Amino acid sequence: MKKVLFLLSFAFLAAGLFAQSDDDLFSSDDDFFFDEGVAEISESPAATSSELNHGNLFENGSVKVGGKISSSLSTYTTLYADDGKSFGDHLKDTTLLPDLSAELFVDARPNQVLRLYTKFAFAYPFKDYGIGFGTITISNWFKMKELFTDFSLGDNVNFRFGLHTVSWGAGYFFSPVSDIINSSSIDPENPDLTVDGSLNLRTQITFKDSQNCLWFYLIAPSDFSSASFVPYLKDTALALKSDLVWGNWEFGLGGYYKLDSAPKALVTATGGFKKINLFAEAVYSYGAASEWESSTDWSGKSHIFQGTLGCSYYWKTPSITLAAQYYYDGNDKDLKSKYLTSGHNFALVTNFGRIFGSTDFTATIFGMLNIGKTKLDDSTKTMLETMNVSTAYFSSLTLSALMNYSPNKNMTFGLGPYITMEDFDSKPNVSLKFTASLGGGKF
Repeated sequence: MKKVLFLLSFAFLAAGLFAQSDDDLFSSDDDFFFDEGVAEISESPAATSSELNHGNLFENGSVKVGGKISSSLSTYTTLYADDGKSFGDHLKDTTLLPDLSAELFVDARPNQVLRLYTKFAFAYPFKDYGIGFGTITISNWFKMKELFTDFSLGDNVNFRFGLHTVSWGAGYFFSPVSDIINSSSIDPENPDLTVDGSLNLRTQITFKDSQNCLWFYLIAPSDFSSASFVPYLKDTALALKSDLVWGNWEFGLGGYYKLDSAPKALVTATGGFKKINLFAEAVYSYGAASEWESSTDWSGKSHIFQGTLGCSYYWKTPSITLAAQYYYDGNDKDLKSKYLTSGHNFALVTNFGRIFGSTDFTATIFGMLNIGKTKLDDSTKTMLETMNVSTAYFSSLTLSALMNYSPNKNMTFGLGPYITMEDFDSKPNVSLKFTASLGGGKF
């Protein structure tokens, strides 16, 4: 445990020495209008349905096409590991990880009460989840991220039908509320990446002259990855959430139900004081998914609680951004929770946007800690990798510190230590991480 405390102390002390732009942590106003699938009718009631229906954000007949490209290279050179290898062997085993991905969206507004939207994702290197090198198919590099239509009934009732991300949660690194409907979880090391949504019909009812609203969802069964899958009507899920704005705070209350599955109740809260932003989530589930799969009897199920609390803060003059979050996951029965987040989780990122008095030099400190999850074996790790689970969850402790240099707006180079511990009985693995961001951006 002394090793853990020392490494955590290193991360928190280093947070005062390194920095990166706050834009890397929080989206700008331009991102809102750029569109991530919720630009017009947001899960947050910031814009009233009357404003949206009268085309304040989109003109009649407009078609917007855009996207973004991410292009980078990363290398990891092991400096220390409990594997008996020499530094020369580790140097020869340096890994090179290219990241070349793109998203393309088409956003059409034929009239004031109809919107059509689709988003595609492309990625390289191609993924092969088989043993060895399998046949490359379109599913290895192409993915439909969102495909939906928005339409209205009067000024206060709006609908969305299709595949889209549901922005229920308030968490930054972890969001048990978001995980209820969406089909993937947040990547703590890349929390700004859009998670995968689900196929559903959403109904939004906005109360006149207020920002309070109700959300109703019919969530269709859509797991076509299994050859034996049949989309029965009985597998359709129902969800409800209400949003209440009170002063500087927004509260959410909702529930989720699916036949022969764990019913859930949820609460969310966002707000803050001055420059400190606070957010919280709580989810109660009657039974784990594995318990309902083994028996649909309502008796004998576990009471499972998941809760998270976080904050963010921005110092404008020194250009420092901080975000921290605690997450308790009481689910020690289902596969993903048991091996990845069960117990107590902590995450922290500190970004400074100016070093040596110049915005050309920045840095990032990231730390993530779990206490309580089950040790991950190799076969389970391989299974979770096929489920697109972030590798950040595979270690009980992850620490990184990157010093970045940008000779121009299209290039950024980063260098720093990357430390992981599989569990607290193991010795840390210390690597030197190098990153190069080469071009890319939004269009």
